[in-house]
Amino acid sequence: MLNIKNKKFFICSFVLSTFLVIGFLALNSTVAQAENQNDCDRLCRRDLAAARAATAKYHDVNQAVADGFVPVSPCVEIPNVGAMGIHYINFSRADLNVDVSEPEYLLYMPDENGKLRLVGVEYFVPFTGSNPAPNLFGRDFQGPMPGHAPGEPAHYDLHVWICRINPDGMFAQFNPALSCP
Repeated sequence: MLNIKNKKFFICSFVLSTFLVIGFLALNSTVAQAENQNDCDRLCRRDLAAARAATAKYHDVNQAVADGFVPVSPCVEIPNVGAMGIHYINFSRADLNVDVSEPEYLLYMPDENGKLRLVGVEYFVPFTGSNPAPNLFGRDFQGPMPGHAPGEPAHYDLHVWICRINPDGMFAQFNPALSCP
């Protein structure tokens, strides 16, 4: 027979465990729902997992810089539309090839303490005048579009919100849930 102290411990443990399981399932459901937005099929989800795995080390912006990424924009935001964040590009990747595990841009947002947090990635292919839009995750890139910064060529791009849920969809250009400080 359980004494009162053990009974309270058991009940508290059970309640805490229940809340943790419910929280985990809710988070898992939210991520799955976000990934399934815009009809993300099994192959798309596999590629999203590969992109997340390949960029996991870039949650530390210092690792991104050590691997050749450089900041090329302030925090990009359009009022009443949303934000993209601060763009860090790896110029050695900015060619006609696309690979889910090698995004050309990393997108960072400063948190309330000013620390940069990885929120997404951007795949970028220069427009040569005749090359068709590339395709990743079962989606054609947007464009051709003008450059993000002076001197940047017209290009195709695809934003992927692999670290932050975007109410407008996993592949939307801007994330209305984000804003620049």
